Amino acid sequence: MFSLFVTALVVLFVMAWGLSRQAAAIFNYVAARQHFLDGTITVETLSATPLGHVHFRNLEWTLDDTDNKVVIPEGYFHVKPMDLIMRRTSTSTVTSLELHDADIQLTFDDRMHIKGIHTLEKPKTEKKKDGKRKRDFDIKVKNLDLDLELVHCRLTALYKNRVHTFKDVNAKIHYDSKDKMTIDFSTGELGGTLQGGGVDIQGEIDLKPAVSTYDLQLGIRELNPSSLGTGLNIYETVTASAAVTGNLPDPVIIGQLYMKNLNLPGLKFTNVRGDFKYENGYIGAENVTADVFGGTCDASGGFNIDTKAYDVAVLGHDLKSEVAANVPFFRTLVQLDLKMSCNGDNRSTRTYGTFTSGKGIYAVVKFDSISGAFSNQYKRLKFDDVQIKSQAGDIVAPQFELVDGKLHLGNLYFVSEDGTRSRISPFFG
Repeated sequence: MFSLFVTALVVLFVMAWGLSRQAAAIFNYVAARQHFLDGTITVETLSATPLGHVHFRNLEWTLDDTDNKVVIPEGYFHVKPMDLIMRRTSTSTVTSLELHDADIQLTFDDRMHIKGIHTLEKPKTEKKKDGKRKRDFDIKVKNLDLDLELVHCRLTALYKNRVHTFKDVNAKIHYDSKDKMTIDFSTGELGGTLQGGGVDIQGEIDLKPAVSTYDLQLGIRELNPSSLGTGLNIYETVTASAAVTGNLPDPVIIGQLYMKNLNLPGLKFTNVRGDFKYENGYIGAENVTADVFGGTCDASGGFNIDTKAYDVAVLGHDLKSEVAANVPFFRTLVQLDLKMSCNGDNRSTRTYGTFTSGKGIYAVVKFDSISGAFSNQYKRLKFDDVQIKSQAGDIVAPQFELVDGKLHLGNLYFVSEDGTRSRISPFFG
């Protein structure tokens, strides 16, 4: 009996030693025969356990004629022991993969497929409601059941003229091609085309339908709106949380946004909150509220990411004139109706609207109301039909403007109680 036990131990030892060698050797075998990745795959060192746990250092994948490059200083993967024994490889051979401090740079073609990777299933061609062909894109991989973990990695994605970088990426992803992909993904600083503090993504993508569908929660930290190319030079950051639904690759993102501060030409907002929706390259915002010049405002608008065109509508309530004009002796509450529009060319940006106030005082002069219209386009601020009403009579300024900060004042008129209009000389400027 003892001799049989010793013999069994020897056999198990030999099998373990052989499987370990096989586990370490499978990398070269797979690299030479795999058809999933173009280019060159190299690794500096490999060590393995008999059950298929492989540790590697300095693995690199490079693809000629593209910017694709993956450099992994350290990582682990697990392969099925029977695949080691039988020397068979497929997308199901590797069951888990863990990457540490990897630098992953990938390029996407016009169909948003990663260049040099051939494991994706080709989705069925579908037509949209408008009759146009749906883009040929999905993330389905045949016969894959894999756990992927990224630890302090860096990702770079290149698509057309866009470059997106994600620092300090930490993620746990489980991919089951027969069911779904679950995601727990967070990043540090964003760079390139889109700049910000980071993103968090949790949820799943359903792989069972003909076209995969999103069911994700998205968090965005300290996004820099100016990186979207609005031309407004907005450097105050946005924080947002949203739900992501819809079919790949066209997500529908609905959520809430917050900005502590927002400075636009002539307007300083604080505590900006609102709802937004992204779909087909267009971001629409509604139910936006903010504090401005001691009062409040409601706003809505939209931005086209591709054309850079946008429109904004703002209704201001009870704005304090002494705060807005920075004149301590000018006191009244102002109601504002403001609109902004741009067709994508910064010089086309136009701000216009109307304003009206209640009773107020300027120094020792009391008035019943101030009203008028304004427009601002490319350093030219124009006022029309400004009226200052008081018990003693009205002061009317049909038109005056500021061009490059210089005042160009038109005619001023005093309108008495009987309607008589008299031209007056300005007492300032």
